[in-house]
Amino acid sequence: MKLEKFRVEGFRSLASTDWIPITKTTIFTGQNDGGKTSALDALALLLEKKAVPDRRDFTITQGDEAPAEKMTIEGNFNLAEDDRKELQTPSSQILIRREFNFSSGESSYVFKTMVHKDGRFRRNLSEVPINELTALASEFGIILSSKKLKDLVVKEIREWVSQQDLVEGWLALPRTLVDRMPEVKVFESADALNPEHEINSTLRNSFSARVRSEEYSGKLGEISQQIEKEMRQDLEILLPIIKKYCGDVSDVDIRPQFDYTSGFRTSRLLLRTAAGPPIDLDKEGEGRRRKITLAVYEWREQIFASEPTTGDPEQLILAFDEPDTHLDYLSQRKVFEIIKKIGQQARINIIVCTHSLNLIDRIPLTDVVHFELEAGKTRTNTIKSESPELNDLFMYQISDSMGLRNSVMLNERCFLVVEGLTEMGALPVLFTLRFGFSPQGGGVRIVNGEGGVGARLFSKFLNDHKRNVLFMVDNDTKTHGQGKYFSPDSMTADGIDLKTQVYFVGNKEFEDAFADEIYLRAAEMYWPKHDGSHWQMDEFSSLRAKADFSEEVMTLIRKSIKHPISKPDVGYHLAKSIRDPKEIPTQILNCIDQAFRLANSD
Repeated sequence: MKLEKFRVEGFRSLASTDWIPITKTTIFTGQNDGGKTSALDALALLLEKKAVPDRRDFTITQGDEAPAEKMTIEGNFNLAEDDRKELQTPSSQILIRREFNFSSGESSYVFKTMVHKDGRFRRNLSEVPINELTALASEFGIILSSKKLKDLVVKEIREWVSQQDLVEGWLALPRTLVDRMPEVKVFESADALNPEHEINSTLRNSFSARVRSEEYSGKLGEISQQIEKEMRQDLEILLPIIKKYCGDVSDVDIRPQFDYTSGFRTSRLLLRTAAGPPIDLDKEGEGRRRKITLAVYEWREQIFASEPTTGDPEQLILAFDEPDTHLDYLSQRKVFEIIKKIGQQARINIIVCTHSLNLIDRIPLTDVVHFELEAGKTRTNTIKSESPELNDLFMYQISDSMGLRNSVMLNERCFLVVEGLTEMGALPVLFTLRFGFSPQGGGVRIVNGEGGVGARLFSKFLNDHKRNVLFMVDNDTKTHGQGKYFSPDSMTADGIDLKTQVYFVGNKEFEDAFADEIYLRAAEMYWPKHDGSHWQMDEFSSLRAKADFSEEVMTLIRKSIKHPISKPDVGYHLAKSIRDPKEIPTQILNCIDQAFRLANSD
């Protein structure tokens, strides 16, 4: 089975959350102590049957400061074929709840289904003594073909129940399905610059994965030496990766060991250089530890990719709690790219708790969960729309909760200055289509040149301070640049190299760079005519001979749809109608490619 989303009630600050999605890569973000780590702990309580909360984990109610009597974690799961057969359900979805009772300390797994009105039939019948089952069958007149074979008794009682008038309710989850719950592994933020702990936690997962595999099942007398050998092979992959980040390291020594009483254990990590004593990481500077940590993340990706799997692989949720702690801007992006690569494996889903907008910007906003603390209780926010306005508001709320404003811009690696609002609406979409993540995620900040003198002074300031700055301006600026803030003459006077830093777009302007077919497609998809008639391509092609194509297009659209529309809207809809990066106008594509190269070059 595969977990798709979960929600929590009565756990610490998570008094009652909305559904929290589990996507291929999910970001948890928000203010400190906002509930991100608590959400990971609650997820572990749902998926790990041996996990139990502390009595202090029950939410404190606002009335008399007493703890909540019940703690509930629910998950919506997608069922595999074997799961559906066991539950005798045609549905591919199931809602599973784990409840913890404060007074009794007991917990239970139940799932939502159609149940008998009598609560005795809602228990896990396989765990009920056979004499109770036969007595229950006798009470309700259930005919049993045998009163001694428990499996048969359970089967026949369940068949009888399925034929009765049922109501929606909760039924005990079979233990076999509890055992097949997905795994969750949490890598704590405290280990972010402790490579030895990172290695140990990875090998601990490697150990447990191998012990569970069919190859070793039932061979406890033979597998010890073989697993130690294979785990040493895991470490052999690490040395060349560490040497890539730290060229003076000549050898790495960490000898994994385990036994069946204490599980996996390992010795200390030792690094050696060709000339000098072993490197003691406890005495090394943050720079060295940061490089080794990056190497360990890259190594971890290879280890997870090579883990033994048999049959349908179980879902594995890897949670990284603030892996960007103490890392600089470039290292944050490197770590996150490696984490995303780990998440590309079919059985793995990733959760990252982070405060870094640099990481947040690299995935769709629909995969971001924002945690916010109000009156001591956590509120979770997600976004389900691609609306630019809602996206901007959501990002503002996130940055606001972390105390960030325009200072975020100072971290970007490349600034792309554009002339107008149509570009501001179109380029984020085109960039995402081209690279799979937003401009901010690629280290590119788009600056609206319509800010006039201020935008020009800002771009000059950046250029003077050796920041990467590119310009996308209308082609007619070459001949009609007088009075424009980004004319060739003004940019040259500001020290901008017209050959390497400026991209002139369109026959005359940005808007005419897009083909008539793109305008027609956008019109049919986003600008339906008020009279119900269809758009024709020549309605757009006939405007290209006009003096100002962009204004003529805006006038045509407004008259045809009979309601206001802005230039950012038109730019956004044009970009959204493009289905393949090859349809992006060549001049625009070349510009965003160069912006990405500059932002991501070492």
